[in-house]
Amino acid sequence: MKRTRMRRLFLRHGVASFFLIAAFTAVAEAAAVEKINASYGAISGTMSPIWVAKEARLFEKQGLDLNLVYIPGGPRSIMSLLGGSVQFVNHSGMPALEAYQRGADTALIASSMNRLEHAIMVQKNIDDVEQLRGKVLGISTVGSLTDILMREGLRLNGLSEKDVTILPLGDEAARLIGLKTGRVQGAIISGIQRLTATKMGFKPLIDFAKLPIEVSGSSMLARRSYVTKNPDITLRFLKAWIEGIYLLKSKRELALGVLKKYVASQDAEVLNAIYAQNKEQLSTKPIPYARVAKSMFNLLSRTNPEIPSAANPEGFAEPRFINELESAGFFEEMNRQYAK
Repeated sequence: MKRTRMRRLFLRHGVASFFLIAAFTAVAEAAAVEKINASYGAISGTMSPIWVAKEARLFEKQGLDLNLVYIPGGPRSIMSLLGGSVQFVNHSGMPALEAYQRGADTALIASSMNRLEHAIMVQKNIDDVEQLRGKVLGISTVGSLTDILMREGLRLNGLSEKDVTILPLGDEAARLIGLKTGRVQGAIISGIQRLTATKMGFKPLIDFAKLPIEVSGSSMLARRSYVTKNPDITLRFLKAWIEGIYLLKSKRELALGVLKKYVASQDAEVLNAIYAQNKEQLSTKPIPYARVAKSMFNLLSRTNPEIPSAANPEGFAEPRFINELESAGFFEEMNRQYAK
């Protein structure tokens, strides 16, 4: 009888201990999850890897609880980064480079595309660049990539910003509305809206992919102080984002479903075009090249003479983390996992 009572007590306390240990384990695992904020700066296929990684829970796989937000326009994105609202920004590297040249500790830690998908789309009655004289042309915001590209595109075609009126309109959708209503005769359009603009009857007059410009069009940006203090989080974040590139390229239907959600389009032709373009152009090894930083600085200094030249533009690129992932065999592992 005594032995039976002792056995019952042992089982009762053993079960309690099991649940207590399980509870402590759950608390420990929850505590290990790092909460981070990241933003993307455009409704464009170049941003799709971070959307795919978010929807496929790849950040959770790396122990990160990611709050992903849309902050249109480079200047606003970089202000959020410098203010501490976000830890990582997926955007063109240009606004962050400008901040770096002015003394900010912004850094280009990865770049999945070093070409542009922008074009100056114009009304159907405009056939050549000379016809832009006296016209109103739309950009997103002053100091943004679209602002810099507009001025450079005009310069490379024999015009200057003084020959036109440059009007900040907001995001891609707002610029399309400006074209549709006739408020502007031309506007810089990229991503999904470029195909949409073509279907609406507008045409590309200056295609930036055909110009001698090398720009980090889909960068991962951070503050150097943050990544220096948090190298493990940075590596885990990059692992999830890069796996998002691999997943996008290998799982077409999954990627199309994510694109449909984030670009808010049901147009199969548009979605398939975005997917095909970015599957081809996005690099699975997003090395932040110093030469691209130098190229961006040259572009920046031509369009904005006030940009200080004291800082070393090549120092803006921080390849340390991509190099560490390569040394650790991460890219080999991804290639094996996603081999066709």
